Amino acid sequence: MTPPLVKTEGLGKRFGQDWVLQNLNLSLERGELLVLLGPNGAGKTTLLKLFSGLLRPTAGTITHSGTPGFVANPPAFHRHFSGLENLAYALRLAGRPVDLAQVSDALSQMGLPPAKAVMNYSSGMKKRLALARLSLLRPDLWLLDEPEAALDTEGRKLLEGMLSEARKFAGVVVATHERSWVGQASRVLTLGGGAG
Repeated sequence: MTPPLVKTEGLGKRFGQDWVLQNLNLSLERGELLVLLGPNGAGKTTLLKLFSGLLRPTAGTITHSGTPGFVANPPAFHRHFSGLENLAYALRLAGRPVDLAQVSDALSQMGLPPAKAVMNYSSGMKKRLALARLSLLRPDLWLLDEPEAALDTEGRKLLEGMLSEARKFAGVVVATHERSWVGQASRVLTLGGGAG
């Protein structure tokens, strides 16, 4: 039996004296879409960062059997690099071969100019670039923080198509306050309160 992509047991995270997450037990398999639903400050982003390894738990454990890929909100890039340079850099950082034709194709699919510096991108273009980076890296575990933020209607359609494709080989976790995601989810985890 294949182990889950990520599994938590008694997971908790505290900042100072405040517990943002406590005693969380869950697992995620390939093909599943887990929606973390809740208002700002509910702990959704904290949980994504725990899944990605950017934060360490205060209590409990997280076990991974796959490679996580995290799209923050807003996503971070080298401002002075072009879209193409940012994606090539991400591939090198991950120890992957850089195929510039493949990188250009990923940018083209997202409707992005390859040579334009990211400092001149709109918020929506940066979100599209983050999705292009994820599609190139093809992690086993897709972690998306408010993925629809800054995307126009066309961008949301691209996102929907990408996630449908990703679920053929990966698990997906979406942190959102949008209830429209509930209908697409394999499971929904509702979070509330806290400071993260």
